[in-house]
Amino acid sequence: MPFSKKIETPEGVIGIWKLTESSSILEADFQFSDAEKTTFESFKLEKRRKEFMAVRLLLKEILDEKAEVIYDESGKPILKNSSYNLSISHSVQLAVVFLSKKNIGIDAENIHRNIQPVVNRFLSEKEKEQINNTSNIQTTQIIYWSAKEAIFKCTCEKNIQFNTDILIQPETNPGELYGQMLKNNRTAHFKLRYFFHQNNVVVYCVEQGEKKSTE
Repeated sequence: MPFSKKIETPEGVIGIWKLTESSSILEADFQFSDAEKTTFESFKLEKRRKEFMAVRLLLKEILDEKAEVIYDESGKPILKNSSYNLSISHSVQLAVVFLSKKNIGIDAENIHRNIQPVVNRFLSEKEKEQINNTSNIQTTQIIYWSAKEAIFKCTCEKNIQFNTDILIQPETNPGELYGQMLKNNRTAHFKLRYFFHQNNVVVYCVEQGEKKSTE
């Protein structure tokens, strides 16, 4: 099995699965619930089937028992009958999950992905300046994109404009970022960390709380 890595963090547990095997191989020994079987068989694309199976096998590997994923009305994944919060992401090569008792989000992106056509839609002018002062603009753009995706998954807020509502700032320590979401006269604060794994960046966030704007 292509289970790749389990990472213990102060905030929770991250699991990484390489998407190298076919869905037919992945499902061979998996015990589906009726709901899982219906969902799995509804997917026509092999990519979606592989992602579905990889996440469930990854959770089983981490928790040492089968876990069922359901979704709330906003589309946020929930670990059924568990006190853990769950966040899920996929890139072309990886499936990743993040489990924590805190409010969290995670995102994985291939560092060679071309996001130039959407840079103006997800970066503020200040963020562009920050990135232009780095040694690797392409990779840093991907990190910021992934950071904003992680925050978006953490909050599931609707009608979000990535270039104005979610803002990222670099931190002094390597591999760390600070994030804010500005929405409905409130500011939510996020601690973010990132690392690289096989040509992918993985960014995960933990919500630090929010305060009402006084402006």
